[in-house]
Amino acid sequence: MLLKKELMNIKDSEYKIVDDSVLRNYIEAMLDNIGSTDSELRDDLIYSTFSHWILKDFVSPNLLKIILETILDKHLFYNIGESNSDSVFTRSFSMLLIPLILMADQKNKFLNSEDILIIKKRIICYIHSEKDLRGYVAEKGWAHALAHAADAINELAKYNLPMEDQLELLNVIKKAICTKETIYTNLEDERLITAVMTILKNNTFTSDVFKQWICSFILWEKTEVWHEEYIIISNVRNFLGRLYFQLDQEGNKMNEALIVKEQLNTMMKNYT
Repeated sequence: MLLKKELMNIKDSEYKIVDDSVLRNYIEAMLDNIGSTDSELRDDLIYSTFSHWILKDFVSPNLLKIILETILDKHLFYNIGESNSDSVFTRSFSMLLIPLILMADQKNKFLNSEDILIIKKRIICYIHSEKDLRGYVAEKGWAHALAHAADAINELAKYNLPMEDQLELLNVIKKAICTKETIYTNLEDERLITAVMTILKNNTFTSDVFKQWICSFILWEKTEVWHEEYIIISNVRNFLGRLYFQLDQEGNKMNEALIVKEQLNTMMKNYT
């Protein structure tokens, strides 16, 4: 493929681009191929090139806004609702560009509060809508849709969002964990915990608010389909256990750690 060869040459030249019009042409081609099932093209070349160009300020704010608009209005919901299809790569790797754009904005300030609100709404809607939660896909590489969404939440949480918006992010994380679709085995929960820790560091939630959120993890719609119930139980216990250890390591989060520990003890009594 011509694009693959050209991106290899760009990588070998340390990602140097001298002409803005050429840069824009490459970005359009990379966006068109962001969901390629060729993992080398998708991961090692397209994403890595975007990462270098965006974080090194090679891409203008106006062009970053165009990339963001393409992601939010086109790619992020491409064939949304499908599972076990290749469309997940377009959605997932488009999501992975959002943290890069947010990092660039934190340095250069080209997004306004309405832009940030739209990004938050799209991320939340995406997590509610995504049905393909595969981690590694044989012969095609990482899909990792939820992990990439967690990275976007983590970067978004660094903004000075109102408390209700931060709570929305916490609640969509809870929704993602309390799924009957899959047991997370590819560190998706750890990526979500990183986002939770960022939210907690940037906000002062009362103990009651935090406890209410933690207690909500056992409030799912119960069924008699026990294999589905145990999928949720496994995901929740793994998530809360890892969250407890993260909080326990923070010198000023002992109260939150104790709240999580109490909930874990309750689950151990009720679901063992």
